[in-house]
Amino acid sequence: MKVSESIINNLLIEVDTLTYRLRSIKLSFQTTSNDRLKERLIYEKKSIFERVNEINKTAFYLNKSGNEKISFSSLLLEKSRRTLKEISTESNLFFI
Repeated sequence: MKVSESIINNLLIEVDTLTYRLRSIKLSFQTTSNDRLKERLIYEKKSIFERVNEINKTAFYLNKSGNEKISFSSLLLEKSRRTLKEISTESNLFFI
């Protein structure tokens, strides 16, 4: 199966964007005292986690179907894993 590198590149860009948004949410959560905003930030963090998890599953499938050891799909898989790890290590921050 031949995988389009442009699709993988778009997913890489999306993971980067979601990672930066996650860091922005973290800073906003720490600086605000508004409970409704905190609830919205928690909801957005969950949405980001779900999307990165979907990308991770897709990257795993693409990496598994390829026969190359180094590829864009393996880079996507590693980036999504690191982002998921970052989300999970910071999950205790988001308690009201």
